[in-house]
Amino acid sequence: MSQGWSDEELKASVDAYRVMLEKQNAQKKFVKAHVYRELALRFGREEGAFERRMQNISSIYQESGFNWVQGLKPQKNIGSVIKPRLVEMIGLRAESNLVDHELDKAETDAEQDRAFSPLDVEDARARVVTSIIRRRGQPAFRKKILATYDYRCAITDCQQIQVLEAAHIHPYKGLHTHAVTNGLLLRADLHTLFDLYLIAIEPQTRLIRLSPKLYDSAYTQYEGMPLREPTTLSERAGTEVLQWHADHCTWLKSPSGSSD
Repeated sequence: MSQGWSDEELKASVDAYRVMLEKQNAQKKFVKAHVYRELALRFGREEGAFERRMQNISSIYQESGFNWVQGLKPQKNIGSVIKPRLVEMIGLRAESNLVDHELDKAETDAEQDRAFSPLDVEDARARVVTSIIRRRGQPAFRKKILATYDYRCAITDCQQIQVLEAAHIHPYKGLHTHAVTNGLLLRADLHTLFDLYLIAIEPQTRLIRLSPKLYDSAYTQYEGMPLREPTTLSERAGTEVLQWHADHCTWLKSPSGSSD
């Protein structure tokens, strides 16, 4: 067939990519080669062509600040004709760039101690962005935690940076509690559960433990899993602060060794 890619081929590639990404986020197994083969049979094009096209799609996801399918390393050699068509079909860039710009501005304001003042908020969207920054944690601390944990949730391995938050193990009580050993990088929902003492980390085994209140939820998949930790020992969560947190999880039978 001709070398030109039809809208139907590109749309099928984008749709197949989305399905794989959804399965990846849900931690469901899939075989990329099977996807390429199905598309190749459908359109009469080589399997490798679809693999390379999906690497182009990964590049667009990456540029937009979104997670991409593991194993499909972003390739930027898309071509000036194909790229805008893919961007339009994927539909990520415009909204992502706008949100990223607003988050960057809010982080800058926070660094300069201008954030979170209701007098400075002009509309509802700005209030939402400011709230997100507050939940994520103090910007400088969040940046340190993001780098320490390689931009991946310590429990789920999620790489969606927009929903990753710097969680204090011992509640924030001044700048000294901003140490990386007092932090974990957690997906937003897990951060909430951790702060509510419904999720704990066993200090000695470093295993994830769930409150019985979560046993009938989707979170049970994380029960007993090892915490994903930094490779540098000095940057790992401190045993004492994990013990402090575990002591406040009344449902967890953990030897007490911390204090307020």
